[in-house]
Amino acid sequence: MGRLPKPGGAVIEPRSFTNIPKKFGQTSSRLTVGTIDSPQQGAAEFQHALMNRIREWLVDRGMNLRGYCNVTELPSGLTADRFYRLSVGEAMMGLTDLMYWASVIPDFAEMAGRVMEAVAAKPEDEDQVASTTG
Repeated sequence: MGRLPKPGGAVIEPRSFTNIPKKFGQTSSRLTVGTIDSPQQGAAEFQHALMNRIREWLVDRGMNLRGYCNVTELPSGLTADRFYRLSVGEAMMGLTDLMYWASVIPDFAEMAGRVMEAVAAKPEDEDQVASTTG
């Protein structure tokens, strides 16, 4: 499962490492059925949970991603198109994206830490993953 990175790189299409790619960033449930078997799957679940949190934060404010980007001055390199591709799992989230949203959403960094710990949990801790990302 999942498209391999290009030679010499680690860039992936996150949604291709999930079992339910059309729900990427749109639900609080996991998209990987069973255990997370690779760092790429873990990264996909991590990004999915973060993008869902961003979506929910925007919905709570009566906005969507494109509307937010239309009324917000974004730092260089961050665009509505980029954020859209991140939200549907077409593009891989980077540290700049994480830092931007951590500066905008008050609990984002803390939530990201909890999700990362849960996604990196051993298979026997699978219940922890489900309860933390939801």
